[in-house]
Amino acid sequence: MSVNPDFVAMTALELRAYVLAHREDDEALQAYLDKLHREQPKSRVYQPDDDVAGAIAEYLKNKKQ
Repeated sequence: MSVNPDFVAMTALELRAYVLAHREDDEALQAYLDKLHREQPKSRVYQPDDDVAGAIAEYLKNKKQ
């Protein structure tokens, strides 16, 4: 009998490695995708007439960190 690791306690990087090593484990894949979805910042859709200068500056500032 095999016991699944604690996917909640694993980091996204650890989960990714686990999923790649256990490609048949659908539960691990779902846990990985859920974690990525929670950790990724929400993106915003801009309209053509929106002023995006502030958003670009913020993105570039965060990218340097």
